[in-house]
Amino acid sequence: MYKMGMIQLKGLLGLPKNPGEAVGWLKRAAQAADAENPHALHELGLLYEAPQGDSSIIRDEGYSFSLFQQAADLGYKFSQFRLGCAFEYGLFNCPIDARQSIMWYSRAAAQEEHQSELALSGWYLTGSDGVLQQSDAEAYLWARKAGMAGLAKAEYAMGYFTEVGIGSPANLEDAKRWYWRAAAQNFPKARERLEDLKKGGGKANLKARERISRSKVGKQNEGECSVM
Repeated sequence: MYKMGMIQLKGLLGLPKNPGEAVGWLKRAAQAADAENPHALHELGLLYEAPQGDSSIIRDEGYSFSLFQQAADLGYKFSQFRLGCAFEYGLFNCPIDARQSIMWYSRAAAQEEHQSELALSGWYLTGSDGVLQQSDAEAYLWARKAGMAGLAKAEYAMGYFTEVGIGSPANLEDAKRWYWRAAAQNFPKARERLEDLKKGGGKANLKARERISRSKVGKQNEGECSVM
């Protein structure tokens, strides 16, 4: 049922895209969801979060959140990341709650969900009173883990950390290597920083600490809310 829903949703096997028909299949699959098969819950959550102009699907953030919650409770790391975002930024009409955000990011990061690793880096970079002690060392380690996995924004963050000396000694040549890795994935800020350095630009702005690995959540693809 889940596979049929995704075929209809994505227009696979030569079939036209049919989100309305896909919803029916995905809902049937979601009713049978378990720890081995949580995917339909998550895909439905994405559809009701952002229907993408399909008139047969009405945006419903409350329903979307409940679907992500169910999938997250079943251990699905991408839904756990969505909940981390929700409680960090107040999405889906959720209250901003650092403790809940960090908990869900931690659960997803334990399954090597790389955007969650970077999100934890952001939390450690700033800390949260009464919840998480600020730690440049932990911020560096979590960003490095995500960067080593090839997450472009994490590679850029590592370039910044290494350039200004957050969590490790400052090393401009190492920083450039990280920026190059991110730029190779068309990460605009990495390209801009390399151009600045090529022109003899000054040291990166230390005031940008918080923005480096914690910033506005953008459009989501493949179960992950992208962090711009």
